[in-house]
Amino acid sequence: MRILSLLIIALVLSGSVAAQRRARIGPTISSMAIEDASGTHSYSAIGASLALLSGDDGEVGVGVSRYDNLSSTNCVRQMTFAGVESNYYPVGSNGIAPYASTALGLARVTDQDVDLLGICTAATPKNEIGLGFGLGVRLNLGTQAAALVEGRFFQVPNSAIQSLEVRANVSLAFGGEHKSDLLNGTLGPAVSVLPRLSGPMEARGPAFGVRFRRDTKKGALGLQIDYAPLRVIGCSSDCEPSAIFFAPGYEPSLRTNWGRMYLDLGLLLAGFPSTGPDRGMAEGAHGGLGADIFSGASLMWNVNGRALWMQRNSGESVFLLQLGLSVSPQIRQ
Repeated sequence: MRILSLLIIALVLSGSVAAQRRARIGPTISSMAIEDASGTHSYSAIGASLALLSGDDGEVGVGVSRYDNLSSTNCVRQMTFAGVESNYYPVGSNGIAPYASTALGLARVTDQDVDLLGICTAATPKNEIGLGFGLGVRLNLGTQAAALVEGRFFQVPNSAIQSLEVRANVSLAFGGEHKSDLLNGTLGPAVSVLPRLSGPMEARGPAFGVRFRRDTKKGALGLQIDYAPLRVIGCSSDCEPSAIFFAPGYEPSLRTNWGRMYLDLGLLLAGFPSTGPDRGMAEGAHGGLGADIFSGASLMWNVNGRALWMQRNSGESVFLLQLGLSVSPQIRQ
C-alpha cells in the first residue's frame, strides 16, 4: 500500500513524460543523518543523476548513489540505491526554480547487527524498496548547466535507514525544452496549527512548511510539505517525534473576482526520522476546504482547514485537524 501511494504521488507530480527533450546528467553528493541510541550521525555518499524535463513543470529521471559506510559501530552497514526520481516545478524550471521531489527505487543493503556477545552478525546483502520525498532548489547556469540542492526524508523499510538527507548535484544540460499543458503556478511559506481529533497523537507546537499550487486545464493541483512537532499520548519513552508531512492533492475550484474556493482531496505521507515506535513512514489521506484570496495587485493569501488521517506502525489511526495560513505571489486564470 505504501509503495502504491508513493507511485501515485510521483505520477501526479511529474506531469506528462511524453515527448521529453531537455535532459541533464551529472554527479551527486549527499550527507545523510541517521539517529540511533548513541545520537545522530552523518554519513556521506556519491552518485549520479540522469533526468529529462517533461516540460516547464516537471522532470523524471534515474539516480544512483553509493553509501559506503552508514554504521556508528564496527559492524558493516552499506547501501547502494538506484531509483526513479521525479521533480515537480510549480513556477517552472527556469532561473532559480524551487521544486518538490519524490524518489522510489531498489536499495541493496548490507547491514550487520550486534548480537548478545557483542559480535557482529554475518554481512548478508538484501534487496529492499527505498523511497524519499523532499524540497529543493534548481539554479540554471546559463543554457548548458544546472545546479540542484535538495533536502529530503529517505527510508528503506525493514532496515535501520530512516533519515534526513541533504543532496547536491551539478549537471550538464542539453536538448530543447518541451512545453507542457500546465498553466501558471505559485508557492509560498505556510504555518498551521494541528488540533487533535482522535487517536494517540497530538501536536506540541505549530507546523511550518511550504505550499505549492499549479493550475491545469482540468483544475488545480496543490502540494504542502510541513515540519510538524508531535507528541504521543500515554507513552513512556521517545514520546515527542517530529514528522515531515508530504500532502499532494487535487483541488476542484469555484473561482470568483476575489479569488477562489476549493475542495482539497489527496494522499498523505508522514516521515518520522527519529528513534521511537513511529520511526519510518506513516501513510494516510487528507481532505478539506480552502480559499485563495487576492490581496492588492501581486499577493494572494490562502486559508484552509482539512482533516488529516495517518496510520502508525502499530496500526493505530491518528486524526488531526490542520488549520493553515500561507501567502504567495498571485496567480489569476
